Amino acid sequence: MSSFMQPATVERLLAVNREFYRTVAEHFDATRQGWTPGHLAILPYFETGAKQTPISVLDVGCGNGRLARLLADQGIACRYTGVDNDAHLLHLATEAVDALLGIDARFVRADLSAADWAAPLHEEQFDVVLCLATVQHLPGYAMRRRLFEDFRRLSRRWAILSFWQFLTSPRFVAKQIDWAEVGLTAADVEPGDALLPWQQGVRAVRYVHQIDAAEVARLAADTGWRVHDLFRADGKEGDLNLYTVLEAEQN
Repeated sequence: MSSFMQPATVERLLAVNREFYRTVAEHFDATRQGWTPGHLAILPYFETGAKQTPISVLDVGCGNGRLARLLADQGIACRYTGVDNDAHLLHLATEAVDALLGIDARFVRADLSAADWAAPLHEEQFDVVLCLATVQHLPGYAMRRRLFEDFRRLSRRWAILSFWQFLTSPRFVAKQIDWAEVGLTAADVEPGDALLPWQQGVRAVRYVHQIDAAEVARLAADTGWRVHDLFRADGKEGDLNLYTVLEAEQN
């Protein structure tokens, strides 16, 4: 496996995931309606919004906007900005969030693989930057590091991320698809990379990278974050997601 991903490989994997979301958007939305134990565990970081002082939240990779619905359900007043690259999911998010009490929402379509994805935010800073189950779909350490740098610039204090720990689950390890299906080889990709199938309603293939605690520590050290907390939750096993709470280091 490669320790440096070639640009052509990066583009191929991004194309795989764009096609994935075009194919499964409706089915994906249907499986992302409820809240997980991990979601509930991060609520204390939004507690100031429960005191009638709206907090500002940037939800990167917001999908159908379910985290905005969670905040509204908990009575947390919030100025919420959701960012996603899938137009259909953003449409569903807008419909779902439009009438929520206490949530002043806007949505931005942006491709996180583009260096200027945050330009529509006009250098605004947010109390909390959320990015759940999203960075894992960006190929190459360099791109993931750049995104951590972007989050540092956009956050006043907190960033909360989650990463799928699929390689710790025998059932997901067994589902891995050969790289030949997308015209690549194992030598083209990084350690921790995989192709996994989606088989709910329709079959599709997506690229994913396991960001473990060691990579979190490296990314944080490289980009001016302090790791405030790490915990695992969710899934049948109860530990399939690694939640990471980052605190901005003060200069």
